[in-house]
Amino acid sequence: MKHIKLSEIANINFCTVTPSRSKPSATPTKWLVCANFLVDNEIDKHISVNNVLPDENWLLHKNDIIVKRIAPTFVNYIDSIDNGIYCGNNLIIITPNDKVDSKYLAMILNEQIGSLSKESSIGAVMKSISRTDLEEMSIPFPDIKTQKAIGSLWHNGIELKKKRIRLAELENIKTNFTINKAIKMLGGKKNG
Repeated sequence: MKHIKLSEIANINFCTVTPSRSKPSATPTKWLVCANFLVDNEIDKHISVNNVLPDENWLLHKNDIIVKRIAPTFVNYIDSIDNGIYCGNNLIIITPNDKVDSKYLAMILNEQIGSLSKESSIGAVMKSISRTDLEEMSIPFPDIKTQKAIGSLWHNGIELKKKRIRLAELENIKTNFTINKAIKMLGGKKNG
């Protein structure tokens, strides 16, 4: 199978917000930071807000892929995002170009990011990813139809897993409600 370097199929932006060198902004800026990005494409929507003028390269868009620069173990694929939200410090935004399916690339990166971090951090206290290692990363490159099929399968699997977890949560709420209703009907929880 053909392989291609990540730098040939995606734009890679390292987000490094340096408060001492940052310019103030007249309007508040909305940020997602490392702690917002959770496993299985979960994004905690509690947005940080400050008045630092962001670099426009850090603006998040649909189909972007986010990687934590320090100790990465998974990636986050952005399937939807509100306007005007930026990536914070120590995050990497990978924006696929039109040669590659974004979900397929996210799946490949998700599978390889942990080992890339280990390989590029030999002797380091905290595992991290260098720009060179990321740009040179070898990506298996099947035809676009195959990419779309694999990418959709990966993304749908994650979405199904999230729905199953949510269904279990709702079943638990329903069960607890039914138990509490039965207890109340039988005289309630009385002390003494």
